[in-house]
Amino acid sequence: MDVILRVYLIPYDLSNSGGKLRRRKKEILSQASRLLKKMLPKIIQDESSWRLGTPSPSLPRLIPNVKDRRTLGEIYGDLRSPSPSVTIGHDITTRLLDLSDDLDGLGMRSRLYHYQRRSVAAMLQRELDPSDIPDPLYVALQTVTGESFYLQPGTMEILREQPITTPGRSGILCEELGTGKTVMILALVLATIQHISTPEPHHMHHRPILTPLSFRHFPSPECMAAREPFLRNKKFRPEGAKVPSLVELLIHHRRTNPDTKVHDTATAIGAARDAARLHWEAKVEDIPQANLLKLNVPFYHHYPDDPDYFERSPRKNAETGPRVIYLTSATLIIVPANLLSQWDREIHKHCEYPLRVLTLRSGTPMPKATSLATDYDIILMTYKRFTAENKFNKISKLHSFNACCCPSIPGSRIPDCKCKSVNVSPLLQVRWKRLVIDEGHVSASLSTILTPFVKSLSVEKRWIVTGTPTTNLLGLSLGENSSQQVTDTDQVTSELETEDMDLDEPLSGPSSRSETPAFSNIDNALPRIWTKHDREDLGKLGKMVSHFIAVPQFSASPRLMTTHVIDPLLDSNGPQPGAIQVLNQIMQSIMIRHRIEDVEKEVVLPPLRQEAVLLDLDPIAAKSYNVIQAALAINAVDSQRVDQDYMFHPRNADALQATIQNMSQVMFWSSDEALYGVDDMMKHADAFVQTAKKRNASPEDIALLEEANRYVKIAGEDHVWRAIQSHEDVPYRVAGLPQSLFNAWTRVRLPESSEPSIGFVHCDRLLKMQETVLRRPLISEEGFISRGAETASEDIRLRQLYIESLKGKERKSASKVVPHQEVINAGLKAEDAAKKARNPETIKEMKKDLDIAISHIDEGTPMSPSRHSSLPVANYKLARSSLLGLARIQSTASNKLNYIINEVLKYSAEEKFLIFSDSLLTLAHVSEALELMHIKFLRFTTQISTRHREEMVLTFETSEKYRVFLMELKHSARGLNIISASRVIFCEPVWQADVESQAIKRAHRIGQTRSIVVKTLAIRGTAEETMVSRRNLIKENHEKMPKLIEESGMRHFIAVSCQRNPTSTDLTSKPESKVYQFST
Repeated sequence: MDVILRVYLIPYDLSNSGGKLRRRKKEILSQASRLLKKMLPKIIQDESSWRLGTPSPSLPRLIPNVKDRRTLGEIYGDLRSPSPSVTIGHDITTRLLDLSDDLDGLGMRSRLYHYQRRSVAAMLQRELDPSDIPDPLYVALQTVTGESFYLQPGTMEILREQPITTPGRSGILCEELGTGKTVMILALVLATIQHISTPEPHHMHHRPILTPLSFRHFPSPECMAAREPFLRNKKFRPEGAKVPSLVELLIHHRRTNPDTKVHDTATAIGAARDAARLHWEAKVEDIPQANLLKLNVPFYHHYPDDPDYFERSPRKNAETGPRVIYLTSATLIIVPANLLSQWDREIHKHCEYPLRVLTLRSGTPMPKATSLATDYDIILMTYKRFTAENKFNKISKLHSFNACCCPSIPGSRIPDCKCKSVNVSPLLQVRWKRLVIDEGHVSASLSTILTPFVKSLSVEKRWIVTGTPTTNLLGLSLGENSSQQVTDTDQVTSELETEDMDLDEPLSGPSSRSETPAFSNIDNALPRIWTKHDREDLGKLGKMVSHFIAVPQFSASPRLMTTHVIDPLLDSNGPQPGAIQVLNQIMQSIMIRHRIEDVEKEVVLPPLRQEAVLLDLDPIAAKSYNVIQAALAINAVDSQRVDQDYMFHPRNADALQATIQNMSQVMFWSSDEALYGVDDMMKHADAFVQTAKKRNASPEDIALLEEANRYVKIAGEDHVWRAIQSHEDVPYRVAGLPQSLFNAWTRVRLPESSEPSIGFVHCDRLLKMQETVLRRPLISEEGFISRGAETASEDIRLRQLYIESLKGKERKSASKVVPHQEVINAGLKAEDAAKKARNPETIKEMKKDLDIAISHIDEGTPMSPSRHSSLPVANYKLARSSLLGLARIQSTASNKLNYIINEVLKYSAEEKFLIFSDSLLTLAHVSEALELMHIKFLRFTTQISTRHREEMVLTFETSEKYRVFLMELKHSARGLNIISASRVIFCEPVWQADVESQAIKRAHRIGQTRSIVVKTLAIRGTAEETMVSRRNLIKENHEKMPKLIEESGMRHFIAVSCQRNPTSTDLTSKPESKVYQFST
């Protein structure tokens, strides 16, 4: 017999309970909450059963029996696109949502896409509509009779009445990368250009808007009340009895109640009104009262937020007066240093209305607070410049009853204030209408100065602008449908096959999403268990919401995010009923973003082709790689894979990470004057084996040691390999160079028996040789040999100076760590490349090209075709008849560099390149190769000043001369707009998929007209090849991206690879390669 139990849920807000249900003991509530969590999902909601009738066949549940298995990233991707409504009293939202309106009069030069208009309207609605909203912490449910009630999943609190809350006037603009977020922010600024900020509300104290004129002289009750506390200052003698004149009333009204209407200039009435506004604004500028209007800056008195302040006696409050906070129509925009000039360009590009922009760089003096509040529409500054103001954050110094007693401006009653300014940042003396932080995901950290300093500012509306709010909330899908990826290893090409590669060959389609269903209706289906990585992302989101955006309910109680949102999701048995819906409601309430399908209805990006290019190591590089791998194998056997002596012990994480980075560098190119410890390993080779045998090591380990020793010996006995390690430059194989000249310039002497026509010359020496014959084409053989000897001597001298400078730095830092020779070599090479990049002559040439490009743009004339080479044509002919006329470069000892040179020479005449690397040394090697081939390039690295980096971006975008942009991945993957490039090369695989996608988005974004080709270089059979496949697998499954050495698949591969034979590259083969003319 079936038993039916009726369940009655008693809400906390039950009528006539007098609030007693909210005041029950914690022990009772905790136990009841645990029971409800188990019971609610099991309750059947069937009216027929409730009335003891025949049960319904479907047996619907109170909480639908659906297991939501979506990841945080998938929930983010499923958020609804904005659907704003008209904001009452603000016609501009009506116009934005009327897609037939061309928005004439708004001041935008660019035409907004429909999705951009909706996003701007949604931001305006968030800023301007003060209406309360349903509390997102509660989910709506229905009783069996159809009545609504509300559940909080974290506390299991049940309410009959729908709870409401005050909405935040801020949010996160997190549209997809490359969809024009900057344009949206500029449209938002223009739509509210005349709006001034309002005083920060206070629950106990009215804060009227004052001006210097009204505060000192107006007889209104609120002005008299504002003056009264200041009358204790005998110097302050206002004239409150005199009735203000009409001009004074107008000056006060104009500053405190500006006309905020945006007239539609497409209509006759709107055009006439806008023309009249412009006419009278110009008239006002020409009359003496114009300066009075400017000096009459609106403000309010901000008394301390201490709730007991107004209950204490005046005597106790005598020393703690209010601080003056100026009101403004300006927007404060904080951007990364490398985006400062780009924002400035975007403002001029998209805004027809002449915005008053103040750009503050490092070292730029900060204007007075009254100037900041009055003279500008946008204050644009870098993170560093913004946080530098935190040094002057003693707000308590601003609290005073000392009112301005300066005499009035002649002919008026407005004070001509000359009061000495307090040593407090002017940013803290303004009530900012709006603060925007670009690439604002950095606000998730409370350990930096940025967010704490923002919290000390008085800001009415705050916006975070980012395409990636947290590590796994990625806005990287725009253009995915046009993307082709080569992931099948059968389709990946090697270096020797690229010359005949058909670029039109069909490729596999975009990688598919995980086939795991997002929802499951099976009762016994396991829910997705949220992990510690999810907690990290939720924690970052919570910090943004509670501290930076400062949504009122979370700002008042920051722990709400933990107790009501995060903990219910992180339950060990899976998310609690309704917990994911709460998260979705919170994200929907603060985030403005369109689903990708809604954006792609209007915007279709050019095709994107991504390809992983697998290359084999050059025999010289293979020996270095084998030695490092052999060292790991010896370590594994000798340590018996236990304790801290074992490289893979948890305490050796930093050393292991450094080793992996060294191996990655070797796979491009690296050298070590200490020979990677080869001599020491050869010396103890027999001892390693004997020790292993005494310990009864397995036959496999004995064989591994013997094999490792064999590879160490191969490298150690190769005199060419040993000689090449003496210098950090990539060695080039040179043919056709007379033996006498070769011996004078090379660092790698060949044995007598070797082929004399081919030998190794390092790139720096090749550049010197080339420079010599270009300057003196007819130099004699003796002179050329002598020049080689001078170059060698100079090289030794400079190297010694660099080593001495390092020792000096060590003495100053009191460090006992002696840098490894490999580090010294790498540092010397990177520093040398940086000096060339920031050389005054290099910067001067770049600026000259920038000026030429901008002049062509301003005049509307096309730029003349460029040969993209710095070498005069006449020098080619002379060089061919020089001593080096028959010399040819066959290849380098870096197959990755060979591939890059091939690509650049093949395509750079028609297309521009972005080349990314995490390694400054790698970028230095590429820059030397480009210099040798006379390909004009620019470098974007932190070794170059911020201002020059900004100019480089603009130069690359406007000048046809520069064909390659070398980019330091860590500092150039975000924010930059470089649509002049259509080919992207990653010198090594990028483990973090979001960083790689961010870098690609520099070129693959709105405004791009060319197809984009992206190639990632990886060495076959090494950790790099595994990295590509493992990362793609994690990305497709929408899993959290762990650190490289923590990812189980990668860690297993690295650990196992050092326990098997090193790479079996044929160390005796001579690589085939394209032949380059030395004089090109």
